[in-house]
Amino acid sequence: MANDNIRSLNEARQRVWNEANRLLDDVARQKRIMSGVEEQQWTRYNERLDEIDNVIQDLVQRDKRAEVEGATREALERVVGPIGATTVERQQGDSLRRWALGEGPNELRIDLTHPMRVAELRRTGMSVAEAEREARVMNWDTGSLASGVPTKTASELYQLMAASCAMLSLPTTKVMTPDGGGAMKIPRVNAHAIATQVSGQGTTLAGTDPTFLSMTLDAYKYGELVRISNEALQDASFDVAQFLGGNIARAVSRLVSNDLVLGTGSGQPQGVVTAALVGSNGTIPTGGSLITPSYENIVDLVYSVNGSYRASGNAAFLMRDVTAAQVRKLRDGAGGTLGAPLWSPSQVQGIQSGEPGQLLGYPVYTDPAMASCASNAKIAVFGDWSAYFLRQVGPLVIERSADVFFGSDETAFRGKWRVDGDVVDLTALNIMRQNVT
Repeated sequence: MANDNIRSLNEARQRVWNEANRLLDDVARQKRIMSGVEEQQWTRYNERLDEIDNVIQDLVQRDKRAEVEGATREALERVVGPIGATTVERQQGDSLRRWALGEGPNELRIDLTHPMRVAELRRTGMSVAEAEREARVMNWDTGSLASGVPTKTASELYQLMAASCAMLSLPTTKVMTPDGGGAMKIPRVNAHAIATQVSGQGTTLAGTDPTFLSMTLDAYKYGELVRISNEALQDASFDVAQFLGGNIARAVSRLVSNDLVLGTGSGQPQGVVTAALVGSNGTIPTGGSLITPSYENIVDLVYSVNGSYRASGNAAFLMRDVTAAQVRKLRDGAGGTLGAPLWSPSQVQGIQSGEPGQLLGYPVYTDPAMASCASNAKIAVFGDWSAYFLRQVGPLVIERSADVFFGSDETAFRGKWRVDGDVVDLTALNIMRQNVT
């Protein structure tokens, strides 16, 4: 049923997009700029597209949660049977509530390894059930939360985090390391090897060796503190897992997302936008301080990275929502004003791994940390995202304290997540900057 609703929304979005295209076609055919009324109509089309996208994303999250629950239940039933599965699920919910009310250790450790692996397998086209089986999760918690939380709860929290952090959705290289969190050195490509052609027998092979530098991934700590009344915790209808995800996991991941995009690399992760990305020929300018991206700019950006990166399967765009709305206007002819649209709305968003819309055949991901179109702003990143290493140290930790807000009869919950990130190959990604040079 959820997939049927999403298909209907995808079809509605396509109809709106077709109407918007007709408006652009009329303007282009008459070789004029949009009138004030047409600009307003174009804005309404984009607002409607964004509105439909938001509804789809909400349904996607619900659908993913239902799929995870179904796949987990199915696998659990194979182990303990239907009645046993019901008992285990009830014990899981009860134990989580008892923990929130003060039973057991103060620290709840949420291992994200499994849901991260499932998400990666989902990007290959697997269903949730297939990905769950491939990840080989047979670790069922029967009530005690001393060593972690049920797999289903961990998956739900990770989905909420991924919805708030584009880097978790992009095909970045994700590295999970133990709790120690010491500095981790990784070789960084400084220059690739270049072979030399050999034309005669007995000629000594020559060429240049690749050169490497190194980068260090640390473990910067991110946290969020929230409070909830004890009456709510005691209410049997109160969803503890949803509260933890909505108020802690999502808040922490939003802050992490900002630093993974804009971080300085000093006391925080190295953001992809602030890294010294060069692609093949340096930053791609749009051609003017107040000129929005053109068809030629987008093409230049795509071809500013090596063909092997473009064909890796990990190539994608990252930009802000409002920039994506701008490029919806671009065509493949007459300098971007005539011909077929460059942007292709996804017809299977939310059905096949939440596949996003595409630009020139590459997925487009959005993040609010990316700059809007403005003079000298870095407005888009394109390339092979496996070159960005995202290090996560240990699990997401949620701690409980009944003492901090004792006077108001509330319990405090503090979430902590240790993360770092950096680009291992600066030639694999490149940036579009809205500037003349």
